Amino acid sequence: MIESELTRRRLLKMAGTAGAAYLSGSAVGNAASSDSLVYIGWSHTEAGSKPFLDSTFKQFRMLNEGVALETIGVPFNQMETTLLLRKRSNQKTDVGQLAERWLPGFASAGGMFDVDEVFGKEFVDATYHPSALAMTLVNGRRYALPWAIGSVGLVGHAKVLADAGVSEMPVLIDAFLDALRKVKKDKPSSSPMGFSTKNPALTQFEAQLFFWTFGGSLFSDDGEVVVDSNENRQALTLLADMVKEGLILPGNDRFDIRRLFAQEQVAFYPDPPLARAFARAQSGQGKAYDHNVIPVAMPVVAADRLPVCIQWGHLLGMFDYGGAKASPDGASGKFVKLLSQTEIQIEYYKQTGVFPSTKAALAAMKDDSYLVTWIGLTNTARPDELTPFANANEMRTVIGEEIAAAMLGQKTPSEALTNMSDRLKAIGPRK
Repeated sequence: MIESELTRRRLLKMAGTAGAAYLSGSAVGNAASSDSLVYIGWSHTEAGSKPFLDSTFKQFRMLNEGVALETIGVPFNQMETTLLLRKRSNQKTDVGQLAERWLPGFASAGGMFDVDEVFGKEFVDATYHPSALAMTLVNGRRYALPWAIGSVGLVGHAKVLADAGVSEMPVLIDAFLDALRKVKKDKPSSSPMGFSTKNPALTQFEAQLFFWTFGGSLFSDDGEVVVDSNENRQALTLLADMVKEGLILPGNDRFDIRRLFAQEQVAFYPDPPLARAFARAQSGQGKAYDHNVIPVAMPVVAADRLPVCIQWGHLLGMFDYGGAKASPDGASGKFVKLLSQTEIQIEYYKQTGVFPSTKAALAAMKDDSYLVTWIGLTNTARPDELTPFANANEMRTVIGEEIAAAMLGQKTPSEALTNMSDRLKAIGPRK
C-alpha cells in the first residue's frame, strides 16, 4: 500500500462531525449489507493513479461496511462505448468517470441525475471551484460533479528555451515564432513546437487553439459549419508554414511529443496539467525535473486579445442505469463526497498531477506555483467546439484529416478548409 493511504481515524478527524456522518454512514446504514454501489472509470486502470485510487476505494469500504462497492475499470478509449452499452442493457451504474466533453451527449441521452437536485445548489456552489463547475453545465442544469480540473493550453520547457537564449515567455505570435526559430537554431534536430499530426482527433483538438487565436471558429452559435473563413485560413497557413520551416516536425502525436519534451527536443506543446507528471516519468528524474515544466499562455495576435485554452477535466456523473438511486447520504453520495474531501484531493494531486476541483483543496495549495499559474490561465477556457454534437467523433476525424493534409503539403490551406467545410456539411452536425 502506498505511503499516502489515509486511515479511518484521519478521515473522520479531517471531516469533522458533519463529515463523519456522511463518510461513515449511520449505524443503521452500516448494519444493512444489501446496499451496493457500482463505480466505473478509467483512472484506476492506469499505472500512475491506480495505487492511490485503490487505497481510496479501500477507505470507502472501511468507512461504509454495509455498502458493497464494485469498481469496474475500463480503458479510456472504451469508456464512452461501455457506458452507453450499460445504459442500453440496463446494467446498474451508480457513478461514472467522464471526460468533460462527453457530458452533453450523456445528459441528452437521459439517465443522469441533476447534482443540484441531489446535493442542493448551495452545497455544490460552496464546495467546487467556479471554473470546475462550468464544465458540468448542460442546458442550464449541472449533471456531474467536477473531480479534476485544468485546461489544455501550452506547456513550455524552461531549459530548452534558456539554452536557446529565450529569456521571456512570448506574448505575441511574432515573438512566439522568434522563440521557436531560436530553439531550432540551437537544436537543429528538434521540433520546437510539438503538434500532433498523425492522430486526427488530437490534430483537431490542438489546431482549435490556433483557430481561436486568430478569431476563427468551427461552428456558429447555431451549429452551422463556418470553418471556411479568413481567420481559420490565417491559422492553418501559419501551421503549414511552421512545418515547412521545421518548427513543427510532422509524424508525431501527443504521446510522442511528451517523450520528446522530456528529451529536451520540444520547447512548447499543448497538454493538460498532467504534462508535469509525464515529464517526471519520461525524463527519469522525477520531481527534480519539475522546474523545467512551465504553464504558458497561448500567444495572441494583438495585445488587446486574450489568450485561449480549452476546457479539460474529469467529472463524476451519477446515473440511474439499472435502477440506481442518488441521494446525498446514500452510497453514491458518500462516494463522491469522499473523493471531494480536501485531504484526498490534495493527495491525489501529489500522486498523479491532476488538479483538485474543490475550493478548499485549491486554497490549501496556494503556494504551488505550477497549480496556481495554470488555474489562473483557465479563466479564458472554452469548451471544445465539438462537445455539443452527437456525431462529434466523426466530425473530429474529418477536421483532423484536412488540417493534417494542409500541414503536410498535400493541399493548400484554402483547399483543405473548403474540403473540410463540404465534408462537415455533408455529414451534418447532430445534437
